Amino acid sequence: MTSITQQCQVVSLLGHSINMAHIRNIRRCAAALACVSLGILAGPVVLATGAAATERSSVAPFPSSNVDLVGFGNGSGQGMGQWGAFGYAALDHETYQWILAHYYGGTTLSSSDNSASTDPTISVDLNENDGDPVVVTSESAFSFGGVLFPGGQAVRAVESQGTWTLSHSAECSSKEWTRVASNVVNPVAVPSSVRPSATLNQVLTICEHDGVDLPVRGTVEAYDSPGGAVTLSILPIEEYVRSVVSAEVSWSWGLFGGRTGSPQGHAWGFQALEAQAVATRSYAAAEIASGGWAAYATSCDSYCQSYPGMADENPMLNAAVRDTAGEILEQPGTPGTPGTPGTPGTPGTLVTPVTPGAPETPVFAEYYASSGGYTVSGEFPSVVDRGDAVCIKSSYFTCNPCHRWLASVPVSAVEKAFPSVGKLAKVEVTQRNGLGPLGGRVVTVEIIGTAGAEVSASSSALGALISVNNQDDCASDWYAVTNGP
Repeated sequence: MTSITQQCQVVSLLGHSINMAHIRNIRRCAAALACVSLGILAGPVVLATGAAATERSSVAPFPSSNVDLVGFGNGSGQGMGQWGAFGYAALDHETYQWILAHYYGGTTLSSSDNSASTDPTISVDLNENDGDPVVVTSESAFSFGGVLFPGGQAVRAVESQGTWTLSHSAECSSKEWTRVASNVVNPVAVPSSVRPSATLNQVLTICEHDGVDLPVRGTVEAYDSPGGAVTLSILPIEEYVRSVVSAEVSWSWGLFGGRTGSPQGHAWGFQALEAQAVATRSYAAAEIASGGWAAYATSCDSYCQSYPGMADENPMLNAAVRDTAGEILEQPGTPGTPGTPGTPGTPGTLVTPVTPGAPETPVFAEYYASSGGYTVSGEFPSVVDRGDAVCIKSSYFTCNPCHRWLASVPVSAVEKAFPSVGKLAKVEVTQRNGLGPLGGRVVTVEIIGTAGAEVSASSSALGALISVNNQDDCASDWYAVTNGP
């Protein structure tokens, strides 16, 4: 669920070593996520674009070359904070059911007779490949559009006026391709095995235009959408959840907290992994139930879940998905989410009104990296997030780096982002939500120039600048300037 468009990085964790770049990218890509999931703040950096600057009397220039800020959290604050879930699990020994109830107030946990328990198929729009040819390969024999190809071959599908032309070559990056079929309608590539246990050399690998190779379970479709050529990864929802969870949280969380009294024989931190699995599955099930076809991808905006295919699957994470199989969060009616019903590759907004007496429906379970200590009210009630302050000392793990953060943003960067104010004089928070230190999250902020021009912007206006100017890439709408006038 991310930008400011933030990339959902796919990072491999080796042994018990934690790659902090991966931890910093734990997001909430899901729905405002995030990003997900994950992804920090939705909306452009310059949210005041097109708005007229108002005038004040002239004021002195900003007293430093940098705008220094202190802040809390990383992400939207709506729904579940991933670091907080880990803190509650590993330190407080709370179950995943408790964690979900804490963050997603007003919902119920459903384990059967729901839209996910029957393992439906989900179509994943790899939106970073939108508009480009669909190129697949496999180490084993596979078919594409009904044509058989030996292992090691690459096949490219190019769309033109509603149909596709298939060509093959010895490798994805080849400059020379041999045509094998023309005028094919939405061809589907099928690997040698679609079993959940299929290995890397049996599945399809999507060769994306940016040079990324994405091994995926299930099949791949070259789809002619109203918005143009789309690459679809089509697979059972449980296998999709395995992929997303591998990108959203660290499997090593399942090693912390001790085993005394823990469910399922795992250490208590495993409960945070299970909570993530349910949130991921709920969000996907809600998208399916609503008729939407939102963009899920390995690089995405704030309205998608990070999907790295099967490359980062891990036995610990797979166990969390398996132990919660079919479980989703539900509530009466559908709260609505970003997405476009039935149209992959096209941004938009899908909002289904809540109908009194309507049957239970899947919840768009938003999540993000760190709340800073308070979640934000919206689809779910705001709660104190004590778990967000998690700090576990060990040889390979420290603390939540984004519970409290510092950033130093060059004045020149602020002036470039808000050119209408001219030379910067002041960054002034004008409204907060009242929850937590500093008076809580920023609601509105004013960027003021020395000539008196000022721009009122929303809370996320500084998000990208904050993220790239602190050592842990943290950013949220909960901050204060510490060195301004």
